[in-house]
Amino acid sequence: MKKASGKKKRDSEGSIRRFFRVLGPGLITGASDDDPSGIGTYSVAGAAYGFSLLWLALITFPMMAPVQAICARIGSVSGRGIASLVKSYYPSWVVYPVCLLLLAANTINIGADLGAMAASINMFTGLPSQVAVVPIALAIVALMVFAHYRTVVTVFKWLTLSLFAYVVAAFLARANWADVLHHTFIPEFRSDGAFVAMVVAILGTTISPYLFFWQASQEVEEDVAQGNESVLQRKGTTDVEMEERHMDVNVGMGISNLVMFFIILTTGATLFASGKTAITSANDAAQALVLHRLNS
Repeated sequence: MKKASGKKKRDSEGSIRRFFRVLGPGLITGASDDDPSGIGTYSVAGAAYGFSLLWLALITFPMMAPVQAICARIGSVSGRGIASLVKSYYPSWVVYPVCLLLLAANTINIGADLGAMAASINMFTGLPSQVAVVPIALAIVALMVFAHYRTVVTVFKWLTLSLFAYVVAAFLARANWADVLHHTFIPEFRSDGAFVAMVVAILGTTISPYLFFWQASQEVEEDVAQGNESVLQRKGTTDVEMEERHMDVNVGMGISNLVMFFIILTTGATLFASGKTAITSANDAAQALVLHRLNS
């Protein structure tokens, strides 16, 4: 049934205007998947194996989009986040381990992301990474705690545009596009442990559990921002709203995989092609790309 807030249908809107209006939780969730730790993993993959892992971008999308759509439906229909629903339907011996595992995974992921952002600042300004971490963390906490939800969403939406720099960089890399297409549509798999570990690393950083919780929770936040404070007000949805949510999720997951594809492509066309395969992070990749550009 329709939510108590009475979200208005906008059937009269133009298709382009409607398209950009519905972009929200799915778009932001997809962009967040290309976090610094993910970018580092994709950069290492491209530098170490060239175009050999481009095909993963095609198989991760159908793995991600349906699951994220389910999470969006859960949040939109129930009016509650996944953690809240798990607490309601499962005993405590299930709830606490799940939440503790999520906390551990998120803590490690946040630490990796803060470290990568601090390393990027160090590369541009010379400020020691250890010094840069604290201001970055405080700025993010302040944004989350004190900023209005719509402000946070707007900031995140605009930041999504920065990811397309990787697409531009890929076209500037002068890749062999016949080779790119070959490795995109004809999967290559090797039995050596390092290659298998890299495939697992890409799948792990692309299909992250925190995205499931994030997607459902942001659907709830969207409703709260529209004045639906109680669970009863948030319950229920319409076919039109679910169609919009699926569109949002598909675009977000599509952008996430597109960026992954072009990061691997860029580092494969530059670092791998020039023999600079020994990188361990996105920062190493950035510095190697600068040297490659200066030497080319």
